[in-house]
Amino acid sequence: MKPKTIVHLAWFLSFWTGFISLSEEIIWVRLISFAYESTPRAFAVVLTAFLAGIALGAIVGKRLSEKQRATPLTAAWLLLLAGTLLLLLPNLIAWARVQPGSIFLMLVMITAGAALKGTLFPIVHHLGSSLSQSLGQSVSRTYFSNILGSTLGPLVTGLILLDAFPSGTSLQLLGLLCLAVSIPALSVALRSERRGLNHAAWVYGLCALALLPWVHPTGDNLTRRLAMAPDGAPIRMLIENRHGIIHSVQGPHDDIVFGGNVYDGRTNTDLAINDNLIDRAYLLYGLHPNPRRVLVIGLSSGAWTRLITSIPGVQSIDVVEINPGYLQMIRSYPHLAPLLDDPRLRIHIDDGRRWLRRDHGQFDLIVMNTTFHWRANATNLLSREMMQMIRQALAPGGVFAFNATDSRDAFYTATQVFPFTYRFRSFVYTADHDLAAQLPYLRDRIRQFQLDGQPLLPDTPVYEQALASLAGTQFTRIEQVVAESPRPLMTVTDQNMITEFRFGRGTEE
Repeated sequence: MKPKTIVHLAWFLSFWTGFISLSEEIIWVRLISFAYESTPRAFAVVLTAFLAGIALGAIVGKRLSEKQRATPLTAAWLLLLAGTLLLLLPNLIAWARVQPGSIFLMLVMITAGAALKGTLFPIVHHLGSSLSQSLGQSVSRTYFSNILGSTLGPLVTGLILLDAFPSGTSLQLLGLLCLAVSIPALSVALRSERRGLNHAAWVYGLCALALLPWVHPTGDNLTRRLAMAPDGAPIRMLIENRHGIIHSVQGPHDDIVFGGNVYDGRTNTDLAINDNLIDRAYLLYGLHPNPRRVLVIGLSSGAWTRLITSIPGVQSIDVVEINPGYLQMIRSYPHLAPLLDDPRLRIHIDDGRRWLRRDHGQFDLIVMNTTFHWRANATNLLSREMMQMIRQALAPGGVFAFNATDSRDAFYTATQVFPFTYRFRSFVYTADHDLAAQLPYLRDRIRQFQLDGQPLLPDTPVYEQALASLAGTQFTRIEQVVAESPRPLMTVTDQNMITEFRFGRGTEE
């Protein structure tokens, strides 16, 4: 009969093995998704490597148990190796990112980490089996401990750890937790494996000395190394929280904003510069004669919403943004910061689609300047079902505009919901009335816009030329797009998710 101490140790190790394993998976999904620009396949790739590691580890653990090596000291060794790997991971990931075959190297790291915990799982079951009770009962208790840890791990890591610490630091904290969990296993081994314990103690000491130069608060160094920075431009700001990672990169005229390591806009509001194609926003604001209630889904840098505040007659602006980090970023730009102090502005930290499901009345103008159509979860914003929800939220005579990011299918989907749908650059403008009839009034309406008491467009030749170019806008119609498309266009739905998978990035659009 096994001592109760060993059985209790098995429950303890089973809980923390599940907690650390699933926590590590959460962080890996974030890092791989960030490094490879939030493609929907990132999660599947991480899950495949993670499950492969668990399977390989289970085979090794089974063989160790058959050879009577499923001991507390073996468990301590595995935790030591797992903790060491986690402590070194931030540096290893940064190194692998700049090597040929970087994704393969990262997958090897994921598999190796999962294999160490996977090896431990059969061992703790072996330790947790007791002859004093039925085998099924003892195994179920060990298994229940693992499930409990696997449930709590993602919750604590996703909601608390990643909200308080950068990803690199979170990995190292899990590494330290691994080392801490190994201590009870080492303590139990003290009573029965003193010879092995002495050997392990020396290894612990040497590893601790070797790791000292590597174990330090990484802060956001890891994500900074993975972050997109065109032409090596300096990163001005990087914000990590449980909602994701955003950063801004210094540009020649204004800063470039990235969300999830994907281009998410610029801080420019100047029509004469127009490096972020802000003319799409100016065009939109001339298409409605008198918008009073405005809804903006996706705040990002705040440049578009800042311009909305210049429209005469606007009484309220509801902004739905899923990542509160953008508010911190906007505060750091003097020409955008006044937006957050506008009394007409109400910011809701929420998912845009979930927010729309609740009844908030109707809006004269709805703007959705969101991310690329090929990113994970983009279907939630571009599907027919989402556009039907938006149409219900539009007041009579209202206008809806969204960024299709050059997806022909997204443009085509809008035509299946709204009777009048046009495109200018990557933006789609839709309504229940003919928007093209508003274009002749565009120039006069924009001239009325004021920002902080000053005309939005100064009366200078540069701005006059920019406005004249915008006033000559010609809409693209769906018939032209259909004629030029090399394939039949399809309606995006919640079920087919074609913009993410079938016609996503790197495929024929």
